[in-house]
Amino acid sequence: MNKITVHGNLTGKPELRHSRSGVPVATFTIAANRRRLNRQSVNWVDLPPVFHRVVCFNALAENVAASLDKGSAVAVTGEFADDSYKREDGSSIRRIQIEAADVAASLRYATAALTRNPRNDATAQPAEEPDRSADAVEDGTEAAERPTLSVVGSD
Repeated sequence: MNKITVHGNLTGKPELRHSRSGVPVATFTIAANRRRLNRQSVNWVDLPPVFHRVVCFNALAENVAASLDKGSAVAVTGEFADDSYKREDGSSIRRIQIEAADVAASLRYATAALTRNPRNDATAQPAEEPDRSADAVEDGTEAAERPTLSVVGSD
């Protein structure tokens, strides 16, 4: 398996769209900051951040879009997924993204009040496999009922 957990901060507000079949899809980027100890100077050195593109589907996508904003500290658990495609000019773009199975808000520098979503038959059943083709996502309207995550304070 290629499971991964990444901790970082959102670089912008998550973008919520819907696939052609109506599946909610949220995408966002997180910056994972890194520090290393310089053993010669015995000082911590900040390394350049590593940026990870994240995609999530269904209820997770809706919850992420409703709950998180730019700068939110999160832990994303998921799998690596190929997001490669060909441009109209024939050139290939090769990139890897994280397909999130879970996204958790960090409470290290903030507090949150969670609101549980009402459970219905649609969420109790396994969701059908979303359409992940590069052109399958289009702008759509957001769902009326969304969970809330109120971030009270942050660093």
